[in-house]
Amino acid sequence: MPSTTSNSAPLSKRLFVFDFDWTLIDTDSDHWVFEHLSEELYQVQLDVVGKVQWTDLQQRLLGELYDRGVSKEDIERTLSQVPFAPEMIEALRLMKSHGAELYILSDANTVYIETALKAHNIDQLFTRIITNPAVFDERGRLNVVRYHGLDKEPHNCPLPCQPNICKGLEIQKLIDAQSWEQVVYMGDSTNDFCPSTRLQSKDVVLARRSLLLEKEIRENPQLIKANVIYWDNAKDVLKATQSILGSTSTVLTPPTFSKPSEPLSPVESSDLKARRAQAIRA
Repeated sequence: MPSTTSNSAPLSKRLFVFDFDWTLIDTDSDHWVFEHLSEELYQVQLDVVGKVQWTDLQQRLLGELYDRGVSKEDIERTLSQVPFAPEMIEALRLMKSHGAELYILSDANTVYIETALKAHNIDQLFTRIITNPAVFDERGRLNVVRYHGLDKEPHNCPLPCQPNICKGLEIQKLIDAQSWEQVVYMGDSTNDFCPSTRLQSKDVVLARRSLLLEKEIRENPQLIKANVIYWDNAKDVLKATQSILGSTSTVLTPPTFSKPSEPLSPVESSDLKARRAQAIRA
């Protein structure tokens, strides 16, 4: 019989935190917009990866996109076509049905993420989106600024975070906000390593296989306390979610840090090249 005493402590929840590009979706939202609306500007993005601060570059290129006659409606229509795997949506709904809190922690921007989520009717699943702020002005020009702006002191994170956001600092705020039964972080890239180091032994990192988060984990295993589950696609994420939520004590296979037996081929598909380009800039 459930306790009816007024001083009973509330049950803690699970906290799920997700990167967006190449994690929740199988594309890079920044690339997606320009690839579909301006092939020339899309090529500029690819050419300057690692050479220009990414958020500042998007602000500049969005201005050029507006000058070429691309409207707010064009951008929103393009974003509404960002593909979400059905298994990923099923996994998110399953998490929510178990009372979990879902957050997005991304280096994309609010307009891109919110528009894509609404198009798939899953925006209501998320408690908050932590990312670079973006807004359309009265002319229909989309403006994006850094989450951690130039008006603030540098976050000085010693791990491979971008100057506009330290995901480790942001996830730590969420972790400290209340007592969580378990924290799960899912990502793919270099800037997903810092938040992964903030998790404890009862927690889980869902790292996309063959991308830079896996590389960072394997090269720095001493910094990871959490269980690590590697995944390739949304079907893997759904299976991992079912395993995590089906376990009361969440006893998972500990992470292994041996080098992959089969290194990646230097001849990569265009899809993987795009994923690597995103990973480098992220």
